[in-house]
Amino acid sequence: MRSRIAALGVVLALSTAIVAAGAVGLSLTTGADSAPQAASPGARTDAATAAYPTVEDHCYIEGMIPHHEQALELSRLVLGASGVRERTQALAEFIVADQAAEIETMRAWQNAWRGAIPAGGSSDGHGGHGGTQPAAGAVPAGCGDHPHTQMKGMASAEQLAALDAAEGGTADRMFLDLMIAHHEGALEMAESAVREGSNAYVRSSGKHVLVEQQREIAAMTALLAEAP
Repeated sequence: MRSRIAALGVVLALSTAIVAAGAVGLSLTTGADSAPQAASPGARTDAATAAYPTVEDHCYIEGMIPHHEQALELSRLVLGASGVRERTQALAEFIVADQAAEIETMRAWQNAWRGAIPAGGSSDGHGGHGGTQPAAGAVPAGCGDHPHTQMKGMASAEQLAALDAAEGGTADRMFLDLMIAHHEGALEMAESAVREGSNAYVRSSGKHVLVEQQREIAAMTALLAEAP
């Protein structure tokens, strides 16, 4: 396990310089009080005092949870395959740990808001992008056809089955190809959250995804180039 973590450190270090310029550019367009960081346990209580979230805020969280869940599935499939390189395994283990923690915090954010909403509060969820936002005390519904929840980068059932059946170098390369596309989809969703979201936790979460997953894409691209 230690050797895997050390190997992952080498891989991610190679991508730090690539992401640095993007992180600087992002900081120029967002407030200093929401620097990129992993979601913290404190975010669970922020919902009680922050401004009421918009449709964009709700729909980002509603879409990102299942998106992250598939990243866990992809990672666990490759971890169950034999003959996969240690650095690829280490990256998959890191993704499981990081995104499982994010899912937990996102769900806590949802629960905090739902717990503060009067019984029967709801909204059709289509008031974003210049329309009427739901009133305080209402949770947007219908995010399934909202642009933020189109689940970009998701692997198909056939691709998941193929990865499940693969071993060795085939599983290694297939995982990297699928996860790069998956991360690129998450970047689009996160950028929308940063640009259009209003809730502090949602914007912070989006910036964490942008910074971390750009790093991981660079690392996976390097691993793919070295694959036998």
